[in-house]
Amino acid sequence: MTNPSFDLHQPYEDQYLVQQIRSGDYTAFTRLYNKYAPALTQYGLKFNVGLPEIEDSLHDIFVWVWANRQKLEVRHSIKSYLFKSIRTSILHALEKTNKVRSIAPEEENSYYFELELSPENLALQNENQRLVRAQVAGLLNTLTAKQKEVIYLRYYEGLRFEDIAANMNLSVKACYKIMGRAITTLRENMPNSRVLLLFLLYLQQF
Repeated sequence: MTNPSFDLHQPYEDQYLVQQIRSGDYTAFTRLYNKYAPALTQYGLKFNVGLPEIEDSLHDIFVWVWANRQKLEVRHSIKSYLFKSIRTSILHALEKTNKVRSIAPEEENSYYFELELSPENLALQNENQRLVRAQVAGLLNTLTAKQKEVIYLRYYEGLRFEDIAANMNLSVKACYKIMGRAITTLRENMPNSRVLLLFLLYLQQF
């Protein structure tokens, strides 16, 4: 049985939950779902997919996890595994409906990905700061889908570059290059260094 006092904020929490799930602990499985379903839903929405489609994908993924729990193998982390699964499911569904082309690693904009600043994470104390936020938001739209997705996974979800690479079917080197190009693009187009500094401070909040 899962220890009811187990602290889900411990660094080894995911490994523990996976071990418990493999042994047939449904409570651990429920905890894993409750922990990651909200973040997976938000990630799915970035691909401009409706909530019902995302919920269907989540259902299929977690049903598969439970049905195959005894042979569940996680090479990187369960979080990375789940993010890769929801991404694969959504993009395959979009390909079937001809909303995106077949995704190739070298293509930057073969799909849609939304990246925006969250008002609750960026203090907007006056009109000048709101103007800065609008400027940054506009600049984010100049990035490619892959650049926005790498930024989202790295800074919003805290995934390692190794996990991002596995998630997006890229090499780690390619992920670093994509991030580098994104930062370069933002730096070149930021109206002044203060705006860039504010944006970088914003990213560090995650």
